[in-house]
Amino acid sequence: MKPVLNAHLKIEKITLDECHCDVYVVDDFLENPEEVQAFAQKSAYFNPIGKDGTLYPGIRDALPLPYHRVLSALLTALFEGVEPEIHRCMLSLITQQPEQLLSVQKMPHIDSTDNQEYASVHYLCGPQMGGTSIYRFKPANRVRFDQDSQDEIMAMVNMVESQQQDPDGYLNGSNQLFEQVLNIEAKFNRLVLYPSNILHSANVHPHSISAHPSNGRLTVASFFRLAPNS
Repeated sequence: MKPVLNAHLKIEKITLDECHCDVYVVDDFLENPEEVQAFAQKSAYFNPIGKDGTLYPGIRDALPLPYHRVLSALLTALFEGVEPEIHRCMLSLITQQPEQLLSVQKMPHIDSTDNQEYASVHYLCGPQMGGTSIYRFKPANRVRFDQDSQDEIMAMVNMVESQQQDPDGYLNGSNQLFEQVLNIEAKFNRLVLYPSNILHSANVHPHSISAHPSNGRLTVASFFRLAPNS
């Protein structure tokens, strides 16, 4: 697999006033996204749910270093004066049925409380598979949670677990506790990049749930740190 950064990619920066932070939408990220598709279809070994140590409701496999390098090239071009430290890039397919979800899987989540940690999702599927949304936790009026927010995080989880009236299934839009403040549609070869500590969630539709790379919600979820150069 030899992914190549597209010299003609398009970048949109979206500022979230709610948390004074930016989300980046990168269209036409790779010059040859079919390379990653082919890897997913022919070479990837998707591990069972939970093997990656997260609550991701599906199967995953780590992508090799060539993908790390092309992502690092994008980050270096996008953020001046930082040194990207990429932790992992995971091919991902949502396979967990709505009735199998835990309470904490029915709410938006954060990946870290560190302000220098970031994440991205690279879509290798079309808009019919559902995009990504950013949320505000209404009771605390918060989108972003830092290292001093542990009590609010626990309160948020406890409120979700104590609510019995919400229907089972994936979160798709606002409800009593969470307001959708930004919705970004999926688009083939689109990469969405955001701080890891803002509340976010995949928009999952019934037809998005599949273990087959050719017709499922195939994405690459990447996690990295953007530390200033010393």
